[in-house]
Amino acid sequence: MSVPYLMEDRREAGRLVAKVDADGWVREYLDAFLPAGAGRVLDVGAGPGHIAEAVLRARPDAEVTAFDGNPERLAAGTGDPAGDALVRRTGDAVALPFGDGSFDLVYARLMLQYVAERERAVAEMARVTRPGGRVVLFDLDGQLVWHDPVGPELRAALDPVTEALGAAGFDPHTGRRLFALARRAGLTDLTVRVDPYHLIAGRIDPVEREQWALKLDIARPLIARALGGSAEAADRAVGVFLAHLDSEETLTYSVAFTVTGTAGAAVSGGAAPAASR
Repeated sequence: MSVPYLMEDRREAGRLVAKVDADGWVREYLDAFLPAGAGRVLDVGAGPGHIAEAVLRARPDAEVTAFDGNPERLAAGTGDPAGDALVRRTGDAVALPFGDGSFDLVYARLMLQYVAERERAVAEMARVTRPGGRVVLFDLDGQLVWHDPVGPELRAALDPVTEALGAAGFDPHTGRRLFALARRAGLTDLTVRVDPYHLIAGRIDPVEREQWALKLDIARPLIARALGGSAEAADRAVGVFLAHLDSEETLTYSVAFTVTGTAGAAVSGGAAPAASR
């Protein structure tokens, strides 16, 4: 099953949209695999549908389905008229409500880190992809854990929070797991790509700082729970981390893994019949 999303907040949809150039991401990571005409594409963990909208802009004749576990966030959308053409479906990523071989391309961007049963979720993605279709997995490695220098105050703030995230089922090293997950799902012709994702060297850019400040503000309830339920301790931890980002000596980084594979014959997992496609 999916871990309850750790950043649930009415502001989260806007943050997700603002943090990525959706059209640029589709050109860089998906364009080579998008169907040439009226094919079917599935975005698993679509959030408000911003990446799925970019897919539609790149392939207007495609049928693009945005799938997410939060119906309110998915229904809210981004306000872009492109979203009107999306098919929107909700449910659990480990039991996709689609028939075998329903899609030409299935992708998940920054979703698997929140799924406890990652192997099952990737198997489901492979199942709903037609034989010869492509599956693209994109996730982070080192998120929230790779920093330098790490003084006592920053360590005291980071360690309990990362432990709480792990206990909740979140894996900050999901990126390195994708290759094995893809193999176990029966995907073939695997390719692996690694790119910098977060890379802050020296004082953080003001615009990026605003994004981090919003992210940390949304995460305050989780931070407070990790620090014994103290709102004051959460405020101090947020302040310490922002001070780290403001330092001229800061190095904070993570990498993004992209694993792409080809689906073979689908193995029925008892999901919804083809009529639900």
